[in-house]
Amino acid sequence: MFVMPVAALIVIVSLSIFFVKRAASKQAFERFIGTVIVFAFLLNYGWELSHCTLYKGFVYDGAHVAFLALASLADTIMALLLYFGFALIYRQGFWIHRVTGLRIFWLMLVGGLGATVSELAHLSAGNWSYTKDMPLLPGIGVGLTPVLQFTILPILIYSLSRYYTTRRPTQSASPT
Repeated sequence: MFVMPVAALIVIVSLSIFFVKRAASKQAFERFIGTVIVFAFLLNYGWELSHCTLYKGFVYDGAHVAFLALASLADTIMALLLYFGFALIYRQGFWIHRVTGLRIFWLMLVGGLGATVSELAHLSAGNWSYTKDMPLLPGIGVGLTPVLQFTILPILIYSLSRYYTTRRPTQSASPT
């Protein structure tokens, strides 16, 4: 049960070390990855809370809300794996600094396809099922909201992280 998350964490730590060593500014890259972790958790937790009622058996109680936090940690791990996967492809830890329309397209495509495969696996394993209110992708019966989650959130997470780690503090007018 914990083999995959542990393996994923080992891969993330290894790739993080790999790219930190190659970064022109190790501190800037570490700050960027830390910011990705924070945004990934917060945005995924918000998404999980907003669409959880589309899953059968969900109620807003402590156990379910805690489970959503755990799911958001798993989503954070996936967001990091996705980022580092593209970093390997582009051979650049800060690939988000050179984002193009084509790179956004590939990120959204891979994120959406990954979410589709994951949902299919979880549905077939009986880990969860949808209520009648969940919009489904035609032909495959996978929920639209979990697919959109990993189609939209990764680029938002990486872009916000880039913005918050590269913006310059504004100079306030000095009092006279």
